[in-house]
Amino acid sequence: MKRWVSRMAVVVACLAGGWAAAMVGEGRLEQRIGEPFPDMEFPALLGSDDYRALGLGRVSGPFRLSEIPGALLILEFFNRYCITCQRQAPYLTEVFRRAQDGDLAGRVRVLAVGVGNRPLDLRRFRQETGAMYPMAADPLFERWMELGDPGGTPFTLFLLKRKERWVLADFHLGLQGDTEILARARVMLEGGVDLSRRVVTSTRSDFHPPLGLTPEEKAARARSFLSRVAGQSVDVERIVVEGIEVYRAREPGGPGLDLYARISSRDPVCDVCHAVHFLLAFDRRGRVRGFEPIHVTKFGNEPWSREDAERMDRILAGRPMEGLRFDPDTDAVTSATMSSALIFDEARRTAALLAKLPGS
Repeated sequence: MKRWVSRMAVVVACLAGGWAAAMVGEGRLEQRIGEPFPDMEFPALLGSDDYRALGLGRVSGPFRLSEIPGALLILEFFNRYCITCQRQAPYLTEVFRRAQDGDLAGRVRVLAVGVGNRPLDLRRFRQETGAMYPMAADPLFERWMELGDPGGTPFTLFLLKRKERWVLADFHLGLQGDTEILARARVMLEGGVDLSRRVVTSTRSDFHPPLGLTPEEKAARARSFLSRVAGQSVDVERIVVEGIEVYRAREPGGPGLDLYARISSRDPVCDVCHAVHFLLAFDRRGRVRGFEPIHVTKFGNEPWSREDAERMDRILAGRPMEGLRFDPDTDAVTSATMSSALIFDEARRTAALLAKLPGS
């Protein structure tokens, strides 16, 4: 088997240039190939064994990527509810197992980050899939957004150590087998990757679809939505806050009301899901006043039903946006946990706009 993997690595080395080209567009990143990777910080790993597996020399507490020793870090971003992530877990477990012995021991490290997941969710994922590699939670999408919201999971990055810093060597969106991952790892360890090529990552249009509404159509949607939430017919005033459009409800021909709406769009946290687009109403106190989907899907990319939309509206209404936390056991629409989590996160992020809204 080792001989076969070695032979496979030679083939990969020959195709390294084409491989990189194929992966451009399979996601997006703020970083370029060959550039230093952000020194991400996490409050904790899932358990004491995770610290030992990463060679951190302790069994608790916060850590940074720069503290992880080794020559190559395989960094996977995943989501507990992503079907492809569940399918990839056994493959990544095999990669982790193989990296504990032989010439890879101490040189290759594996870390998986649960996007939008709490530690509790990761423990459940580990129980359900048998995944044994180190894990860290990213419940508020902070590390995910630091990447540039790549557009889906599983999203796997290959980082090489250069002068005590991790450097981006390659990345991949979607399912990968253990043989493929290990072959790539060996190619990189043997110097078979050109870090000077500075590949500029790009966006896949099918993973990042535009909202598809004209300015007039957006204003009309906001007016209809705010009228429903206010219980009366209203006009809308368009406000731009740090490049973000917000619509304020106004009495027809009269003063402004303490009621605002934002049309939000978020890329998926799944390699086979669609982006979500929705309307969120709120007031100056930072309370959610209403929710309405524009295009939100659940399992199988099936659009939300009216009952689904009404459920989310009830879940969010009256809750403060600041510090809003998502609990998949109580806050998710059935078969739409990832979309529900994105809606909650966008509501939480909208709270930052409150202090910047213009006065009456």
